[in-house]
Amino acid sequence: MRDQGWRGTTGITVALTLVIASVLVCLGRPAPARAENPAVPAAAGQLYGARTRVTNDVTIAAGATATVQIAGVGDLPDTGLASVWLNVASRAQADGNGSLIVYPSGTSVPSVTSGRYQRGGWNHDLLLVKVGTDGKIKIRNEGPRATPVVVNSDVYGYTLTAAGSSAGSSYVGISPARLAKGLTVAAGGSTTFEVLGKGGLPASGVSHVVFTLTANSTGTTKLVAHASGSPVSTQQTNLDLWTDTHRENLVMIPVGADGKVAISNIGTSPATFFADASGYFASPTATLAGSVTQAVRPVRLGGTVDIPADGSYTLAPLGQNGIPASGVTAVALNLTLRSAATGFVRVYPSGEETPVTRTVTYPDPGLANSGFVAAKLGSDGKIVVKNWKNVAVTAEFDVFAYFTPSTGCTQATAAAAGAAPVPPARDVEIEKKSPMAVTQATLASGETVRALEYAYVNDIGQLVHGQQPQPDQFGDVQWETISGNEAFTGRPGLAEQADGRLHVVAHHADGTVWARTQKTKEPPAWDAWVNYPKAMASHATVTRYGDTLVTFAVDADGVLWALPQRDPNGAYGSWIKLGFSGLVGTPVAVEVGDGVQVFALNSSGTWQTALYTGGLLSRCASLGGTGFAGTAALVPYPGSKIRVVAATADGTVKTTMQGSDGAFSGTWDTVGTQTVQGSPTALLSPAGKAEIVARGTDGRLYATGETAQGSGAWRSWAVAQDPGDTFVAATDPVAFAYTVAGGAKWAFVARDADQAVRFFQAKPAGVRAGTAADSPTRFTPHTLPKPPVK
Repeated sequence: MRDQGWRGTTGITVALTLVIASVLVCLGRPAPARAENPAVPAAAGQLYGARTRVTNDVTIAAGATATVQIAGVGDLPDTGLASVWLNVASRAQADGNGSLIVYPSGTSVPSVTSGRYQRGGWNHDLLLVKVGTDGKIKIRNEGPRATPVVVNSDVYGYTLTAAGSSAGSSYVGISPARLAKGLTVAAGGSTTFEVLGKGGLPASGVSHVVFTLTANSTGTTKLVAHASGSPVSTQQTNLDLWTDTHRENLVMIPVGADGKVAISNIGTSPATFFADASGYFASPTATLAGSVTQAVRPVRLGGTVDIPADGSYTLAPLGQNGIPASGVTAVALNLTLRSAATGFVRVYPSGEETPVTRTVTYPDPGLANSGFVAAKLGSDGKIVVKNWKNVAVTAEFDVFAYFTPSTGCTQATAAAAGAAPVPPARDVEIEKKSPMAVTQATLASGETVRALEYAYVNDIGQLVHGQQPQPDQFGDVQWETISGNEAFTGRPGLAEQADGRLHVVAHHADGTVWARTQKTKEPPAWDAWVNYPKAMASHATVTRYGDTLVTFAVDADGVLWALPQRDPNGAYGSWIKLGFSGLVGTPVAVEVGDGVQVFALNSSGTWQTALYTGGLLSRCASLGGTGFAGTAALVPYPGSKIRVVAATADGTVKTTMQGSDGAFSGTWDTVGTQTVQGSPTALLSPAGKAEIVARGTDGRLYATGETAQGSGAWRSWAVAQDPGDTFVAATDPVAFAYTVAGGAKWAFVARDADQAVRFFQAKPAGVRAGTAADSPTRFTPHTLPKPPVK
């Protein structure tokens, strides 16, 4: 077959938001450039683009059937084809009108319509057609008289019966939206229009756009749709226009590098066109994966339906003719319309307002016309067909495919757009002495130092932000309360937008998750809080995912959810139910080379892990062991390997390391004999060794670390405070790596019972008086200015 083309922060240890760039700087490497999101896992039913002609001027006699080879033609794979997006152009050789049936080879002829033709000119129908197991399809001429029909057909994309060697694109149906209105394209010319960020399409992550192209001309001409900047193929026309009549065809084409689509006129008359989007294909690196194609032998839903003038008909396809009763996001339909006048219909999800778009026209009084659409379903699983004319129209609906959410190790389902917010299950008690979040902004070109950023929730629910402009200057931390009248609880998540602005997520006292982003970084100023109304039992964790952010939380049923950012620096979308069950506590996550590695604790005290990409979980696994509690610390290593450090309910610190194959062994090693309270914190130091800090049961702070890089052998635990230091940590410590003008450093912070913040700066290893020769790294304490209470 031709090629078709889990892990930066350390859980609570680095407040789950310390960017991996900090660790890489500590290891002497430059911070990584912002990149696209990793590709989602390859899956059957994903789309691969292609432009291949499979029939050229094939004549099919009335009542006859042509067999068309698909597999192995042009750029199409030799085996494993599931379906093709096929544009069928047909024209009667003699007087008369008729219809075509396109269906998979090896099956009986279905009682459907795939396209209509007339003698007056070429008629175009883009279809999504299931391919037979022999790699072929059939085209039958259903002309009412002995009228041969000439057929040209071009493949625009295909899907496979099994996962490809690389990930393909997945379909996202949208509420119909107009992308272009009344644009003119001159004979021999081209006109472009923007599609990214328009009409419900995201600003990035789109491989192909799907829209109805409707046009008219004062003469006859031909239109070709193609990606902006790509060459025009005169052999692959999308729409032939006849004099003074509107014609339409569905188009599925790639998007140009400039985010635009072009319509080229290869005929001799100017044309005016409209473009109405009904969906798009999310690229393998999109923030959120769409649905995969499930092509079927075409089948008619019910019989002929009469839609009154200016009336509508609601189509309920779920549970009919092999379509599942649930779990379907969109259906690929061919509509055949007939009326005594001219007009058009609009197809849109049930429960939504009627859009100002066209889906299928009926341009010739008394004659039938067909048009295709991949229609998004409403939240009730239905679609509406609105007759936009003061005369009745008859309609027939034939299903060629349906779309289901992509799946990894568990099915992901997005909350329905426009659905009523889920009310909080209960108010959440304000957590006392919650840990801090700490991060340092990524260094820009030519910079040697950036500010340290702090965030925490105090014991009365105020969310406090602090900025330390010079990381090695401890007296000028600028604190501000950014929660207003709202009350929050638990450790907030702190991250950096792609453009460098600070972003915070926090668990509101009503159970929902709120987010806020800086309006400007210098001076610090904040946009308004945004509430994402889904009640969560856990606090929220935010981490980077390529050039976007994603937030994770666990609901009251113990299920893991994700809230992905739709575009860099943009708003979040809807909560996505990822799966797992029986989870407790706050999940932790870290970006890795091929996604985000997520860890969550179940009710048996066993840590679970999975790779998150594009709204999906894959590689789900258990880390083994039982009896764990609290929050895990994640130590990312080069090569996207992770060390996990966690404590059991009895205060024993244990660790496990990911192997070179990406798997965890299922066994844990005990780290010394120190009994701790709360959750340990850990990181990879500038020396390339894993370091761990935790609170002892006596309230003192203890530290240990590897004896050598990657050894997994640990120094004896030792008190990390000087003998005369009276500071007693009331919160779990949080360790983080950072840079100053002189190079890379690491430290940890904690607060006492009176909310005072102590900064412990690590110094090069050495022996202190009264300690063993294998003492941990020395720490220099600094008391930061006390945050105000407002």
